[in-house]
Amino acid sequence: MNPENLSSSSDLFLKRFCITALLSALVLMILTGYTVSHQYEKYVVQLAESNAERLATSIAKAHRQELDSALQKAPLLPPQLIELDRTLRAFIAPYDLVKIKLFSLDGVVIYSTDMSIIGKRSLDNKSLNIALQGDSSSSIQHKGQIRDLQNEERFDVDVVESYVALKSLSGEVVGAFEIYQDMTEFHNDIRQGVIVLAAIVLTILVIILFIAMFFMRKAAKQMIRQQRQLEQLATVDMVTNVYNRAEITRRLEAEWERCKRQEADGKKVGLMMLDLDHFKQFNDRFGHQVGDGLLRQVAHRLQGELRLYSDLGRYGGEEFMVLVPEITPNGLKSIASRILKLISEEPFTVNTHELKVTISIGCAVAKPSDMHSDELIKRADNRLYAAKNAGRNCVIGADEPAP
Repeated sequence: MNPENLSSSSDLFLKRFCITALLSALVLMILTGYTVSHQYEKYVVQLAESNAERLATSIAKAHRQELDSALQKAPLLPPQLIELDRTLRAFIAPYDLVKIKLFSLDGVVIYSTDMSIIGKRSLDNKSLNIALQGDSSSSIQHKGQIRDLQNEERFDVDVVESYVALKSLSGEVVGAFEIYQDMTEFHNDIRQGVIVLAAIVLTILVIILFIAMFFMRKAAKQMIRQQRQLEQLATVDMVTNVYNRAEITRRLEAEWERCKRQEADGKKVGLMMLDLDHFKQFNDRFGHQVGDGLLRQVAHRLQGELRLYSDLGRYGGEEFMVLVPEITPNGLKSIASRILKLISEEPFTVNTHELKVTISIGCAVAKPSDMHSDELIKRADNRLYAAKNAGRNCVIGADEPAP
């Protein structure tokens, strides 16, 4: 995969990771909020149930005689009911209750702060049946509208409804209380706590996400840089910074195949083989560092002359290959002559050494009879050797005979 595609894939991956992480964070926040809220709600119910049990025990201790009388004489006469209501209301006034009921063993409401339901039987009430068997049962409910002990209408109230057994001195269940406790303020505090906790969790997750994104993006950029470096090592000659032999040969093969398919009118892929004359003398006289510097400057000068759609590569040693698409033999020789003049007319300065350089060039243009690009390379190489044998510093064109 080339670096551009790798960069695009990396950006796409990071975007998908970010979206997935944000959605995961949102889901986690919702689950955390739900779980914490459920646990707090469970705690509220347990706390209210414990309060209801203590309150029922206190009422039973303080008003045992009145309660026993009410259970034995049920239904109560109005004077008895009014006296019991006055007594119980006075006792529970300090507590934040909304409603209280007293049931007989057969599930009949003997007493209630809402006197309109006294005498009614509660059928199929599982919570009441649990209380009449000696246990307690509680649940939280939201009431849109309810009347409290002061006979005032209240709205949007969270109440915990607790059913608690009423036992005799011997421990026998003789009835049950139903106690409504107002937990709105406490419940609201819990909701706010859950919201704050969820917000903190979300903030932490977002911070972690951005930190992870930062390091992942940094790692991705480093990977792309390394990919580019690897690609450069695989395709570019490290001395001259032009294509190496493998890459220029691959590009020639691709261009040769393209021209083979298109069969352009009178124009085929052209190839030049260039060789610096007497290059070994420069290495022997000035050292390989100067020789490498000379190769770099020659390559740089060639790059400045060649067309943008021409490819230049180092074929080996002091030999270069120039690939020119869609060119005629005359056009290719014209380019080669300009290159010859470009290299030989102006000396090169390498490490304070002024070096006069000449070059020999062999040209070849693809033929319909070519079975492979190697035949094109061979013809260009033969003409290069012909130029060397002809005295160097010259061009042998594609249409000129070569040994």
